[in-house]
Amino acid sequence: MAGVLAARFYEQKKPLRLEQVELPAISEDDVLIDIKASGICHSDVHLVNGLFPPARVPITPGHEISGVVMEKGKNVTELEIGDRVGVDYVFNCGTCYYCRNGMDNLCDNCKYLLLNLDGGWAEKIVVPKRQAHRLPSNLGFPEGAIMNCAVMTAYHAMKLARVSVAERVGVYGIGGIGMQIVRLAKVFGASEIVAVGRNEEKLKLAREFGATTTVNTSEGDPVKMVRDATGGGVDAAFEAIGTVDTVKRTIGFVRKGGRAVIIGLIFDNVPISPGVDLMAPEIKLLGSSDHVKSETPEVVSLIENGRLDLSRSVSHKFPLTQVNEGIRIVDEEIGNPIRVVLEP
Repeated sequence: MAGVLAARFYEQKKPLRLEQVELPAISEDDVLIDIKASGICHSDVHLVNGLFPPARVPITPGHEISGVVMEKGKNVTELEIGDRVGVDYVFNCGTCYYCRNGMDNLCDNCKYLLLNLDGGWAEKIVVPKRQAHRLPSNLGFPEGAIMNCAVMTAYHAMKLARVSVAERVGVYGIGGIGMQIVRLAKVFGASEIVAVGRNEEKLKLAREFGATTTVNTSEGDPVKMVRDATGGGVDAAFEAIGTVDTVKRTIGFVRKGGRAVIIGLIFDNVPISPGVDLMAPEIKLLGSSDHVKSETPEVVSLIENGRLDLSRSVSHKFPLTQVNEGIRIVDEEIGNPIRVVLEP
């Protein structure tokens, strides 16, 4: 197969290199996808910055992908050439204990685009048929790309927390995932949605997306402000940044008997007192990881039925040749990025 242009990671904190790479041959169960959009997630930036190493170097980052099926293997009957598709970046085995029991995000043999496999910062990609799904007809390619991580990750966290009608929800961090938590909290029927952040422009957008209250951390103690605004705390709080302070504060947002869900990638130890912080108030502390495959059609249905609107979820678009500028925008938070997308 002819080579395609791809952005390649070689060394941490160094610009990615644009190179021609050879794609693997298409097997009987694979599809070749012409990539139309690929998101720049903070996970990609973490890899570039050396916070976690890939399984091999060089590697092509990018795990939020949408595009069009160009070719398919003879065993592929679920998809047709020309179909608009998204790509599930979590490659699970389908046979281990966790896969058999509907927890395929915890697969013992899991591989990921970005970490183990070449990802979507390229012109084309070959993936197994089970990793591709049709996009909603009312969703554009940029939004279709971010659906596969930012939206799916937020949706899984909401389900893990079992958010129900009339509950109070708090969100700490109004970025790509945090904004989707705000939107989904409204879909799940939350009576109050408190968005917490430090950027007034993003907090304004969160209000437009459904937040009933916003808290600017530059104006005082966010824990006190959230608890005062909600009469004692929220039922479910979601941490979408990934720092020691934000994790501790998120637990502080939660009322007695509530749930705190950690979504933001964090690599440091967080000092908490289980007896004081968790046991006495019976707060459930939950870690949320990616999503499970069964949730994808649920999100697709929400979008198709107009219940989940992803418009204005993408703030910046760049051609693949400007990948390093896109990374800089995300890393340095230039221009209030919500989600940055490459369009090969």
